Amino acid sequence: MYRAIPRNEISDALIHIRNLYRRITPRNERKILQGDRREAVIRDLLSNLARTSEHPTLKTLLDVSETCQLTLEGAHRLFGYDLRSIREFDFQLNSGRTHIFESYPFERDLPIDLPARLASHAAFDSDAPLGKLVREWHTAVPIRALESESWTHPGTFYVHVGTEDSVGSSIPSGSMALVEPVGDAEKMSPNPRRTYLLQFGNGYRCSQCLVSRGRLLLLGSDRIYRGRENFAYPGSVRIAGRIRMFAMSLPMPEYSKLYSLPDSRQPAALILPWEHASRDQLLATKRKRFKRTKEEELFVSEFLRQELHSNLSARSERRYRRPTSSDPHVNALIHLSVASMARYTDALRAGGSWHSDQGRFSLQVFLRASRLEDASAVRDEVNPPEPADVWKARRSEFGGWPPLLSLKFPELQCWDNRVVRLAHGILGAELNPSIGPGSWLLLEKLQLLPDAERERTRAGWSRPIYVLRRGFDMICGFLEREGAQLALIPGDREQPRALLRFDEIDQLSRVAGIAVPV
Repeated sequence: MYRAIPRNEISDALIHIRNLYRRITPRNERKILQGDRREAVIRDLLSNLARTSEHPTLKTLLDVSETCQLTLEGAHRLFGYDLRSIREFDFQLNSGRTHIFESYPFERDLPIDLPARLASHAAFDSDAPLGKLVREWHTAVPIRALESESWTHPGTFYVHVGTEDSVGSSIPSGSMALVEPVGDAEKMSPNPRRTYLLQFGNGYRCSQCLVSRGRLLLLGSDRIYRGRENFAYPGSVRIAGRIRMFAMSLPMPEYSKLYSLPDSRQPAALILPWEHASRDQLLATKRKRFKRTKEEELFVSEFLRQELHSNLSARSERRYRRPTSSDPHVNALIHLSVASMARYTDALRAGGSWHSDQGRFSLQVFLRASRLEDASAVRDEVNPPEPADVWKARRSEFGGWPPLLSLKFPELQCWDNRVVRLAHGILGAELNPSIGPGSWLLLEKLQLLPDAERERTRAGWSRPIYVLRRGFDMICGFLEREGAQLALIPGDREQPRALLRFDEIDQLSRVAGIAVPV
């Protein structure tokens, strides 16, 4: 997350950026004033760099970002912070609780592959690998292009389903889910067949629900859930959005500590992170909603102190959860965000420190440029796939193109034979929820012959799922031993089990990951 950058390396980068701007002639009075401010900010920072703290103040970092037109990630990287690690730390420290997590692609110039031309509607009516469904690709497209509404729906966000607090959840534990906002009419009368993200004073839950006579009734199908199912609505619970898809690695671990939401004597207000008017309100509300034990607090604080080279005291943490005129240093704000299960972008936004990265450049682009025109040549838009009607149908399945998919697999076209799409749902009786039509599977080759008897003792999403390619057909299901042979048990009860011939073992793959539309 943090690497101490030598002062001369910071100064060299600032001087290089300043020289790029000095080589252009300002076109108008506004550009002249911007240039004067940039010169002043860089001059003051260069003259004080040797005497400043190892960690910059938030104001210093944002001044450099604004005057030099650096992206947020670029300004942080200049001072040694790798914002990509925020998601990693959040997963390590906060995966037990269901919470909204950081999905903003800070690395704005990360080159990714995006589909340019899709196959016909008919091709999507059958199971097929990615390579047969995407005929042409846009390559080396900066991930910032996904900001366009032609690729994603505005207002969507991601939630991580906790590995400890999700008993009774309609979405598997440990998965990440895409959530889209819903209108007031749907909030007052939610569809009982759809899955919603529900906010409580003591956490979140993914569940189907029904609203009647001022009460919200949970409709979860998990038999082991024995918690409360009836709540005053809208006073005790809030519908935060509708789940559109979930994705996860497979097989799912068998989590042994699943429980319902913990009791809370002082529940947090029902307010979404981006609705807070101040940073102290955001941090204080998060602390109430996600109460930690003292042992957990000590572990999280020590972990972040080591990773961020910070020395944030408990007293300082309390100070920033109350109204204050002071801004924390950058490492302290990252510490507070991760420890509170708050998105870093929300912590910046609530403090009035957020700005759009549109039209700004990453540090790498600046350092590679010999002229400012070189940096400006980076394209930030790309047309959505053709045919338009096929793309519209695919886009509606998942609520848009998932940016986290591109972060995980930037060179997606290289996976064209390992990623397959299922046209029809499977395993409806064995999995909750089932693998629905339009699901995408990531396949991995087998290194050893599976132990079908041992795997049979595992249930649900924890049991490995396999795909057998037989000619033009794909058979998906669980493995079982049948005498001396292996048999693939399809989810469709109308299909007979498929006995594997010895020469078909090479065509058998394990499902390593899945994305399911909801």
